Amino acid sequence: MSGSLAHTGAPIGPHDLWSAWSAPPSITVALLGAALLYRSGWARPVGRSGRHGALRSSGARSRRRAFGAALVTLALALLSPLDAASSSLASAHMVQHVLLVLVAAPLLAWSSPGATLRRGLPPGARRTVRRVASLPGVAAAAASPSAAWLTHVVALWFWHAAAPYDAAVRDGALHAVEHATFVLSAVWFWSTVVGPAHGERRNPAVGLVLVFAMALQSVFLSALLTFAPTAWYGVYAHTTAAWGLTPLADQQLAGVIMWVPAGAVHLGVGLLLLQRWIAPVDDAAPGDAHRASFGRRAT
Repeated sequence: MSGSLAHTGAPIGPHDLWSAWSAPPSITVALLGAALLYRSGWARPVGRSGRHGALRSSGARSRRRAFGAALVTLALALLSPLDAASSSLASAHMVQHVLLVLVAAPLLAWSSPGATLRRGLPPGARRTVRRVASLPGVAAAAASPSAAWLTHVVALWFWHAAAPYDAAVRDGALHAVEHATFVLSAVWFWSTVVGPAHGERRNPAVGLVLVFAMALQSVFLSALLTFAPTAWYGVYAHTTAAWGLTPLADQQLAGVIMWVPAGAVHLGVGLLLLQRWIAPVDDAAPGDAHRASFGRRAT
């Protein structure tokens, strides 16, 4: 999902940063296409009575804004000078990854745009998507929390290993695969945590366990990057000096960037899930007490 010229030409320096905006056709078309498809699906009537009242609810509007914010975040990560800087700095590359995995992906998961996007498709494509989604095992696999967690963890560790990482920075097509893997696996993971459940109430305890487990592995990977005695990534051996950093210092900064924002997001989501988990108990207690008191007064 990255097509910056910086990945095929000379690494960018500080003096060129603000002129390094890019608009690779694949990313630009994908983002604009998603926006138009979503708008079309939102405007399309639902059922016989026109647009369903739920689409006008405050929750639906919030999800619509979340989808728009996710697209803006993707554009910032993939079209701004940040993408070009990622060819020179591991720290810039890490900021890019944080935006993709910890900002855009949760927003996409929470916005749950699937139904709206499907409504925006032509009828034939809509039927095809519906048939694929109804295949045996597809829905079950998509809803599997353990599969989503494991897939995202494998993607994170694989692409932060030295050889795949260096190869992705050097090759624009492979960099696109890296980013696509991050986004898709992260959306799958966050959908099992904060995405709306279908047909039954989502158990906050499951999401809490998933977020805790994700936080643990994130801290471990961040610590390895931060406290490594030598730099992992040879691709930055001669690119960081222009930015006043050694390759090792740049990697340590990248580790901290992964550590702190990831920890903040995981902690915040975890607290919200914990609140949601215990809220029914807290809410039930006053009601039970009131009913018990009413019963006593009645007798």
